[in-house]
Amino acid sequence: MDELEDALLLEVRKKIYNSLKRSPGLHFRELQRRTKLATGSLQYHLDYLLKRHLLKQEKDLKFTRFYLVRDSFENHKEMNVLRQESLRKIVLLLLEKKRANNSQVSRWIGVSPSTASWHLSKLVEKGIVEKTKKGRKTVYTLIEPEKAKEILVKYKRSFLDEMVDNFVEVWQQI
Repeated sequence: MDELEDALLLEVRKKIYNSLKRSPGLHFRELQRRTKLATGSLQYHLDYLLKRHLLKQEKDLKFTRFYLVRDSFENHKEMNVLRQESLRKIVLLLLEKKRANNSQVSRWIGVSPSTASWHLSKLVEKGIVEKTKKGRKTVYTLIEPEKAKEILVKYKRSFLDEMVDNFVEVWQQI
């Protein structure tokens, strides 16, 4: 029996592992909500899986996100962004409109222009969005829109987001 089979003999670990297989990049509280495990129990089993190198964790801003080691999922940077609602809304806007300025983003996601600017700067810093000056305006575009579409389509059910569902439905009809 290999390390994974051994670790997944317990139903609780199997539940955690399968949740991360379906929804890579979940943070602790979201994983706790989806598995309905007590905080201490979840922490214990995550630590067990991490020590055996079956899971890996990545710190992203204020969250630690979890991924399967044996999974071929390579888009951690993109998934970390798409797991955050405001950033996901910006990505969806840029997928739909191709480009947008700060005031359009602000209106679309329902935040102040300064907050939209902060989110956009995070996306630029992470290499997800490109910033281009057009006269006095700054325009933002996705660097790899196809990769974002791919992730949204493949993991649509894991986002629990009506906007993602609508985008995927329209995109698949094209």
